[in-house]
Amino acid sequence: MLELSGGLSQPQTSILIIVFALAMTLVLSLLIVLTYDKTSRQVSRPDHFIQSLLLMSLVTCTIMQSIGDSLALSFGIFGALAIIRFRTRISDPRDVAFVFASMAVGIACGVHSFFNGIIGTLAFCLVVVIIRFSPFGQKSNLLGSLRFECEAENEGSEPVAAVLMNRCSVFSLKRKRFAVSPEGKDFFEFEYRFKLKNGQTAFAMIEELRQLTGLKIGRVVFDDENDIDTL
Repeated sequence: MLELSGGLSQPQTSILIIVFALAMTLVLSLLIVLTYDKTSRQVSRPDHFIQSLLLMSLVTCTIMQSIGDSLALSFGIFGALAIIRFRTRISDPRDVAFVFASMAVGIACGVHSFFNGIIGTLAFCLVVVIIRFSPFGQKSNLLGSLRFECEAENEGSEPVAAVLMNRCSVFSLKRKRFAVSPEGKDFFEFEYRFKLKNGQTAFAMIEELRQLTGLKIGRVVFDDENDIDTL
């Protein structure tokens, strides 16, 4: 419990503790939000998510201070919260970690464990920054889908595979289809999925594919790995 001036009355002491806990929660959650904003790879600023991180920590702190040492009150409050059905979809698992961090700050400050809240928040933010600038936090995660056609008697998958091997960190053949054109010519249709080593080389890879003879490129799509299902 935070020790304040002994000359204050008990109600005044309790009010000051509540205000201090909420202020500490706000400061620590602002640090988490700032870390999220500076290390996020999203182009559009997720204002509503950032606001929810701040508000969630304050609400959690208030709930924990309201419960206090009352076991019956804790069951009552969390039983009431269990009735609420949360349908918000969080597509990025990284955002879930920030949601839990925000709640952890509210819990720590709500039970007046300020030392744990401060150390935990600093450690969390430090790890996030380290990951962001490590190989695990690479700036480009472009994945691609390549679809092309070639004549049946001159199957051109091997030259394409050579180009992909040079430009991509990983690739795989997802589909191979035999078909007949309206002119009566037999041809194969291929579809590859790949991940670029460097997102800046996408145009150079397309130029190399265009130089291959007997190849008709149908579609090349690049997208972020979070949207891999849309490829």
